[in-house]
Amino acid sequence: MSLHPPRELKMDRLIIALAGAGLITGAAAPALGAPPPGANLPPGATPEAPRALGGPAGAEGPADRDEAEDQAPVSAIVVTARRLDAARTRVDQALGASVYELHNEAIENRPGGETGAIGAILTQTPGVALSSSGPQIRGSSAVQVRINGALLPEAISDPADRLSSRLAQTTRVITGALPARFGFAPGGVIAVTTKNGLYQHGGQAEFFAGSRGAFEPAFEWGGSAARSSLFASGSLEGGRSRVAGVSGPWADSVRREIGGLAFADHVIDDHNRVSLIVGGSRERRRIGRTDLPAGTERTSDGYAVGTYQHSAHGFTWQGSLFAGGATRAADFLALERERRSSFGLQMDASLRAGGANRAGGGLLLSRAAVRDPGAAGGRSARRTSLGIYVQDEWTPGDRLTINAGVRGDWLRRLGSEPALQPRASLVWTPGAGFTAHAGYARYASAPPLGEARPGVRLPDERDDYVDVGAQQALGPVTLGVDLYRRWARNLIEERAPYGRASAQAFAFARGRFAGVELSATYVRGPVTAWANASLSKSQGLGVLAGDGLFPAATLAGARGRWTDLASDRPITASGGVTWRVGDLDLAGDLLAGSGAVRTLSPSAPNAARGAAFVTAGVTAVYHARAFGKPIDLRLDLTNLADARYLTNDAGDLEGGWSSFAPGRALLVGFEQSF
Repeated sequence: MSLHPPRELKMDRLIIALAGAGLITGAAAPALGAPPPGANLPPGATPEAPRALGGPAGAEGPADRDEAEDQAPVSAIVVTARRLDAARTRVDQALGASVYELHNEAIENRPGGETGAIGAILTQTPGVALSSSGPQIRGSSAVQVRINGALLPEAISDPADRLSSRLAQTTRVITGALPARFGFAPGGVIAVTTKNGLYQHGGQAEFFAGSRGAFEPAFEWGGSAARSSLFASGSLEGGRSRVAGVSGPWADSVRREIGGLAFADHVIDDHNRVSLIVGGSRERRRIGRTDLPAGTERTSDGYAVGTYQHSAHGFTWQGSLFAGGATRAADFLALERERRSSFGLQMDASLRAGGANRAGGGLLLSRAAVRDPGAAGGRSARRTSLGIYVQDEWTPGDRLTINAGVRGDWLRRLGSEPALQPRASLVWTPGAGFTAHAGYARYASAPPLGEARPGVRLPDERDDYVDVGAQQALGPVTLGVDLYRRWARNLIEERAPYGRASAQAFAFARGRFAGVELSATYVRGPVTAWANASLSKSQGLGVLAGDGLFPAATLAGARGRWTDLASDRPITASGGVTWRVGDLDLAGDLLAGSGAVRTLSPSAPNAARGAAFVTAGVTAVYHARAFGKPIDLRLDLTNLADARYLTNDAGDLEGGWSSFAPGRALLVGFEQSF
């Protein structure tokens, strides 16, 4: 089969081009999701071909330039693995949704490099902002994280804030009108493809240190033998910030976190493989005296995902067994501890049904439990949920593809009435570099397990989502626009009281989200530049909480008016440029936005706003050699203007510690290959 059969449609995606020129050194390397030129694909398994960052279309090189010299040779096993990657991409695609993609080289070149979590890196994509509860996509915290197509267990809260950016080869933000395959995620999906030992040999030892107590020793290693491969990454992070409660005073928060991930993969034969992901993290924050006594917050989690994939003759099936557990503890006025666990089964399948159709279907079965041994009577709750979907991708002509499907989710227990969610989208590619998409999706979700107050039964959430967008490629420039509108009934939110281990769920009777996102990228020679802007609004009406969660004055103040959500950022913008000069990479980026939502009076919740902000950073990375191996020496300066803007207000309905962005910081470090 030809690598580009005429009836295959490339996914509509806006690529956030952050990498500098030279992503592919020497001859263009094939994408991890595509076989080398001339390799045959299984019928119907042609991969997506996004614009490469700093390289030719469809090219995706090694994780970074230093690893290029340590790649595994392109053997028959490597070709087979890439063919299976291509088939998995077909199952995992998001036709008709808005997709923004970051490659590892893009992350390497930004100020701060691979230090920090994936969630913080994604603020350079349109519509993504950070709050105390992690990344928000289009004003929503209902975000799902998947690794290599498999869903992380429900028990792992805020995984985008736990996963290190150095483990990812590519990271996609998928939002808008998602296909029926993606459930329980009205905000969007963060999809991570890990680095793979089949495509690289050797590793890196890294160390970074800087102002405000920042330090991070880390490592990564990949390798293969025969049909098996392994990639592993780990890091220890430390830093210091400032937090406060509702009435102050401010205090230092000293953070230490250790985390890691290992990905093992074994190719059984030309059509089958198995893989295993094992990961976890442990974090401790020591917080000085605020309006609470000095205390400590601790979180720990661990998870495992085992996957089997079969692909042959246009049919691809992937099944995953997953399990995870997490503990959250807070020791201030008294010790509180909450334990969560979940396990389950995920299956997805795709079948090329004739020349113009690709049918798909699957299920997600999950069992979750939460236990708070310190609560009166020992609070505990359990839930078994099931989601089933079918969808069909139909290509009636070379320029139009239609995707339609439906999900049925048993949200609270088996045997109950399923929540039906129709989905439909289309993508039009008339040529001349122009692509347009439009879609509609219905979403349904239940309140987080065990977070409703005793005696209060919060209703399930229902969302209707409409998204339209287009992109135009004009030589080295790609322009994009995306518009969306989301209506919610019983919009579920979480209140995270600071100094407490457990969050508490509440809901707005109605919610509304709307926005427009603009993006532009430029890639030519040694220069790459990008710019993004988002205008949006996220609001709720009528608080449903039960007695005692909020003061009567707060409930009265929120009654009858649209209330800004704590995640609401009406204006956000990001941009930057990278320039490669021989062995030196220079880069700078900026981030700007509206101030965070504030509550100045309990009778006017979420009614004020902090000051707007603009922050910028620069970096220089010099590529040299030491001990016969490549070494990167880097210098980063972040938040040049020392803009300490508010990121969260403890008085808001959603709670959490009051916090400010860290001030100006200097970071130095090295990455030594071995």
